[in-house]
Amino acid sequence: MLEELASTVDFEIDRRPFLLRPDAVEDGIGSMDSSMDSQERESNGRRPPLYRPGEGLSDTEPASNRALSTLLVHAATAYAKESGLDGQFYRSAAKEYWEQGTDLGLLYTIRRITVLAGLDWGDLWPKLQSGSYHNLVLAQHAEAKAAGVTQTPSFQVNGRLHSGAITKDELRAAVQTTR
Repeated sequence: MLEELASTVDFEIDRRPFLLRPDAVEDGIGSMDSSMDSQERESNGRRPPLYRPGEGLSDTEPASNRALSTLLVHAATAYAKESGLDGQFYRSAAKEYWEQGTDLGLLYTIRRITVLAGLDWGDLWPKLQSGSYHNLVLAQHAEAKAAGVTQTPSFQVNGRLHSGAITKDELRAAVQTTR
C-alpha cells in the first residue's frame, strides 16, 4: 500500500523499528542456544517450547511459541535499508507474516526473507551475530516511543502521528494536507 501510494502522491517512506516486546530483547545470538544446558533440551535434542500448553506470560497474554523479540528482524531490516532493499525485505517479511503466519523472530525465517529480498546472508549473519545493529534498533525504538508510538502500524506525516488501522485514502488525505 505504501509504495503504491508513494508513487502517486510523491512522499518518502522511512521504515523504522518499533519493538512490540522491548523487555524481551536477547543479549546476543549465541546466548539463545549456547546458554541452554543439556537438561533444558528435550529428549529429541530440540529446544523446549517457550511455553507449555495452558501457560502464558500473564493473565492477559496467551501462551505462544513465537519468538518474544523482534530485534533480529529489525536489525535485518536496518541492514536491508543500508543496502537499498528495505522495501523488498519489508514486502517479503509482510508476506511471510500475513499470508503464512510465519514467526519473524526465527533465524531460519530471517535468512529465508533475506535471500528472497536479494540480500547477502553471508554478509548479514556475522552482523546479526555480533549485535552490530542492536543499538541502532533500540535507539530508533526509543525515538518512536518519544514521538508517541504505542502500536504498529504507525505513520508520522509532517510531524503528526497516525496509528493503527488506516486506509489508503486516509493516508493519502494525511499526506495531501501537508502540501
